Amino acid sequence: MGSLFLRLLLLAGDLALLALCLCLGALVAPGPAAEPLGTLFQGGSLRALAFAAVLWAVLGWQERLFRLEVQDPWDTFFAALRALVRSALLLALPLFLLRLAILPAALLAGLGLALPLLPLYRALLQALGLSRLARLRRALLVGSPEGLRLFFGLHKWQRTAEALGTFGVLVLPGREGDPTPAEFPLPVLGGLDDLPRLARELQVSQLLVCAPRLSRDELSGVLQSALGHVAQLYVLPDVAVLDIAEVEVGRVGGKAVLLFNQGLRSPFNALLKRTVDIVGSACGLIVLSPLLLGVFLAVKFTSPGPAIYRHRRFGVGRRYIFLNKFRTMVTNADEVLEHLLATDEDARREWQDSCKLKNDPRITRVGRVLRKFSLDELPQIANVLMGDMSLVGPRPISEVEYDKYTVWQDNRMSVRPGLTGLWQVSGRADVDFDERIQLDMYYIRNWTIWLDFRIILKTLTVLVSKEGAY
Repeated sequence: MGSLFLRLLLLAGDLALLALCLCLGALVAPGPAAEPLGTLFQGGSLRALAFAAVLWAVLGWQERLFRLEVQDPWDTFFAALRALVRSALLLALPLFLLRLAILPAALLAGLGLALPLLPLYRALLQALGLSRLARLRRALLVGSPEGLRLFFGLHKWQRTAEALGTFGVLVLPGREGDPTPAEFPLPVLGGLDDLPRLARELQVSQLLVCAPRLSRDELSGVLQSALGHVAQLYVLPDVAVLDIAEVEVGRVGGKAVLLFNQGLRSPFNALLKRTVDIVGSACGLIVLSPLLLGVFLAVKFTSPGPAIYRHRRFGVGRRYIFLNKFRTMVTNADEVLEHLLATDEDARREWQDSCKLKNDPRITRVGRVLRKFSLDELPQIANVLMGDMSLVGPRPISEVEYDKYTVWQDNRMSVRPGLTGLWQVSGRADVDFDERIQLDMYYIRNWTIWLDFRIILKTLTVLVSKEGAY
C-alpha cells in the first residue's frame, strides 16, 4: 500500500507540473493566447488535459518512471523526455480534430516549458529523493571471491554499491588461488548461510548478486537461497552477458525466448544517425568557429610545427581514415617516446597496459590544456561532416592498439568511430582497457538515438569536470 501511494504521489506531481507549464504557456504565448487561460480547466480543454494525463500515466509506466527502484538520474531524465515527446505527439491529433479551445501558440509554449522542466524535475527527484529512499532498504553483495574481485575492480564500483545501500559482503566458497576476503574494501559478514540471520537482524531487504565466475547451478542456488529473505534481487551478469544486444522477452511456439536486436543494423536507424551527424557537425562548425580559430592560433604561435595534426586510424570496415587534431605534442614525439620506453620501465609498463601516459613528456604546455578539456579533438567535427566519423561511437583504433582488441576487432569496426563515446563519459582515461571494450560493445549492440543524445549531454558535463583527462 505504501509503494502504491508513492507511485500515485509521483504521478500527481508530474501532472501538477504539466498543468503549471500549460498555464504559463497560455500566459507567455504571443497574441491573444493569454485569453483562454480561464478555460484551460473546463469543457473541451478539461477533456484534453484528462486525455493527456492518461497518456502520461501509460507512457510513463512503460518508461519505468513510477518504479521505486534505483536508477541513474540521466536514465530518468531521458525516460521522462521520451514519454513526454510521445505524449505530445499522440495528443496533437485529437486536439486538432476536436478543435479545442487551447490555442496552438499556448500549447506549444506550454510543451516548450515542459520539455526541459519535467525531465529535469524527475531526474532531480531520482537523485535527491528516490535514491535515498532506496538506500534505506540496505543491501548485501554476494559472490565468489574471483567474481567479487572483478566487481571491486570496476571503475567507480562505489556508485553501484552506494546506490543500493550496500554495506557488507557475503562470500561464496572459492577455489585455490582466489582472492582472500581481507582484500575486499567492504566488510565480509559471512557466507550465504548467514543471509537469513543477517536479513533478520540487520533488516537487509536487497541482495546484489555478483554473477561473474558463478556457474549456472551456483547462481541458481544463490537465487533460491535468497527467496523469502530479501524483497529485491539485483543480478550483476557476467561479462559475456553485459555485451549482449538489446533484449526482448517473447514466446515462439509457446516457448519463452530472448530476442536480440542491434539497432544500427537497421537501414532506417543508420540513416537517422547519419542525419543527426550531418546536422550536428555542420551546426558545431559554425557555432565553434571562433574557438577553433583561437585554438589554431594558440598552437601555431607557441610551438614550432603545424597546428593541425593528422593521425592515421582504422575507421568503419577497417578502412584507413585520417583524424584531424590540434597538435598537442612536440614535432619529434616518436623519438621522445622511443627513448622514454627504452629508459623508463614504469612508463613502458603503463604504455603496454593502456597505450597512454599520465606524465607524457611529449605534450606541450598548450597541448596539456587542450587535452584537459578535450579541445584538441574539435577538428574531428570536420571528419564527422565528411562521413569518416560519427558524433557518438567507439573511438577510432590506432594501429598500435589494433592487436589488443583480438576477437573484438571486427565488432568494434562495424560502425563509424565517434567523436565521443560511452567510455569517454564513464571515466575517460581512468577506465581500464577491458572495461573500455565492454562499454564499446554495449554501445554498438544497444544503440538508440536517445543513447546518443545522453552521451552528448554527459560529454559536456565530463569536459567541465575534467574527470579522467590527461
